[in-house]
Amino acid sequence: MTGKRHKLLIVDDELANLQKLKRTFVDEFQVYQARNAEEALALLKDRSFTVIVTDQKMPGMSGVELLGELLEVCPDTVRIILTGYTDVDDLMDAINRGQVDRYVTKPWEPHSLKLLVKQEVERWELRRENERLSHQLKLANERLEKENRKLKQEMEWLRDSEKHLVYKSRAMQELLDLLDRVVVTDSTVLIQGETGTGKELLARYIHEKSSRRDQAFIPVNCAAIPAELVESAFFGHRRGAFTGATEHKKGYFELADSGSLFLDEIGESPMELQVKLLRVLQDGEIFPVGAQRSKQIDVRLIASTNRSLSHRVEEGRFRQDLFFRLNVFSVFVPPLRARKEDIEALSHFFLERFGNRLTKDVPGFEPATLEILKDYDWPGNVRELENEIERMLILSDPGQPVSPTMVSERIRFHHGLVDSRGLLREKLAELEQRLILDAIKAHHYNKSHAAEALGISRQTIIAKLKQYENR
Repeated sequence: MTGKRHKLLIVDDELANLQKLKRTFVDEFQVYQARNAEEALALLKDRSFTVIVTDQKMPGMSGVELLGELLEVCPDTVRIILTGYTDVDDLMDAINRGQVDRYVTKPWEPHSLKLLVKQEVERWELRRENERLSHQLKLANERLEKENRKLKQEMEWLRDSEKHLVYKSRAMQELLDLLDRVVVTDSTVLIQGETGTGKELLARYIHEKSSRRDQAFIPVNCAAIPAELVESAFFGHRRGAFTGATEHKKGYFELADSGSLFLDEIGESPMELQVKLLRVLQDGEIFPVGAQRSKQIDVRLIASTNRSLSHRVEEGRFRQDLFFRLNVFSVFVPPLRARKEDIEALSHFFLERFGNRLTKDVPGFEPATLEILKDYDWPGNVRELENEIERMLILSDPGQPVSPTMVSERIRFHHGLVDSRGLLREKLAELEQRLILDAIKAHHYNKSHAAEALGISRQTIIAKLKQYENR
């Protein structure tokens, strides 16, 4: 108990007692006084008290009755009764009705009373601290449970990464055959390829098939970490190492100890990180910020890049010595346009995946839809195809295969340049008609509301409806 941060309320109908009690506590508490229960209740409307010391026998409401009234208003307040009577019935009434913490008989000695109150306040502080810690623990457990549920979902998806490497092309089979040779080692692997080709999935494949599969896999986007936070993020820090460092924090290397660390887009990493990564790769140890000694770590490093690291070295944007350290076992992931045999298999896989997630049963694709998808070059690779399939599924009707009209405009137009049969124009007209008729139905045949929802004029809707009638 420090300073005068605790408020104490004294309730007694005798002025001399009030003055004596105030002298007893004024050095260590903020002392408030009341001559009766009504004055005490008035004070309690505007403020809370840690301790209430009240006389039992007062005109009007007794001390026990006052404390009973306060049970709902301030249930945590320390309650002390002063009385000149030692009647057992009064004592039991005080305990039962007022939930009194201490029952002090008169005459009381100031030093003893002060000591008694201090003991009760210490118990009160301990109780409050326990409640605070319990609340924090509850919140932490809830956060942990939420994170565990999310992690469990992710792990269920990634538990057998080989299942989700969907392919039919010889190029992907040759790549996996190559990776199968390195997974049994602890050698550093550099995965090169365009954005969206699935480099992280291949990194997880390496980890899951290695002897480290039961340890952590920590993915890090090197381009997303500001230069000034690099050291703390990767190597951790000790409490008090800098302003705001209120506790020890593990960095990515320590979190991945005994497991695998995946450095995504290593070619975009700041020079500050490159220098420190080289040291870790050479020495196998890290030096947390503020630590007095280094820490040995055992991490399998997997890196990826969508840039040519050799070109970055020539430009002076990537350290040559680090490039040599990373380029132990390098593989290249071919873009989707170079392995079009995989497009159909991936499309069916994503359709099933998003169908389960969205609880929408779509049996497959119309043949013309697959032709459009296979004809497109997919500059965003597998990630772009994944997003496209999700969009198409959202637009499609349950129970019906995905039609070409569900394909994004940019992809349809690309295919339409070589489609001399007028399929694109016909399908677009069908889509337009369906959208207009569905909007009118959804807005209870109010053409103005349907037009507003579609972002067109009411006159346009009327003209289109006349066209449909004449077909």
